[in-house]
Amino acid sequence: MKLGALVLALLLALPASGSDVVSVERAQLFPDGDTAAVEVEGGCWLSESRCIRTASEIERLRAENESLRQQAGDVSFTVAIVALLAGLGAGFAVARLANR
Repeated sequence: MKLGALVLALLLALPASGSDVVSVERAQLFPDGDTAAVEVEGGCWLSESRCIRTASEIERLRAENESLRQQAGDVSFTVAIVALLAGLGAGFAVARLANR
């Protein structure tokens, strides 16, 4: 049981070939009867290249979000009220036509 948990900890600490998983700084085994818990601290579960790709994607999405916010602009209070009244008027007209 302890040997299996040790093997599990070593597998967690070694990078998987061809994957984006890398080693961790520290792993502890906590045997508990027939089972064992592994606590992992530090390090990154993703490879450095994957972390960089993820960070650049997040930055791209933030820039895109900011660009969309700037393009949308602010809606004035008057425009919002006019749109609300037009919607209510159209709804009322449709309801009246439906009752005929």
